[in-house]
This record gives sequence, C-alpha cells and structure tokens, in this order.
Amino acid sequence: MDLSRVVSPRTLVPALALAAGLVTAAPARGTDCIRGYALCLVEASDFPTWWERTAAGIDCYLDTVACLRRAYA
Repeated sequence: MDLSRVVSPRTLVPALALAAGLVTAAPARGTDCIRGYALCLVEASDFPTWWERTAAGIDCYLDTVACLRRAYA
C-alpha cells in the first residue's frame, strides 16, 4: 500500500490540527455530570430486582442528560 498520498503534508497538517482541536475541545464542564452518572449507576445496581435496577438506570440516564444540557447550554 502506498502511504505517500495519505501522509503527504497536504493531508497531514489538517489532520494534526483536527486531532489537536479534538483533544483540547473537551471542556471539563460535564465531568461532574459523568461522575454523578457513574455513582448513580452503582447505587442503581444495588436494587434487588431487574425492573428496579432498570428503572433506576433510566432515571440516572435522564438526570445525566439534563445535567449535561445545563452544563453546555
């Protein structure tokens, strides 16, 4: 396979700029939401029945979506 087309300066520079933008574009505003989601799922896993765990997991998801919307709005 000829990689000279893929790794040419014309494509390498924009690709590196895009990769750098993706790495730095993740703001820390939503990290508390994700941490809260993880803790909520751990608590939801303690329920005795599948239905209760599922309902609690859905509540965790919906709360996390609302938190992320507030964080990025």
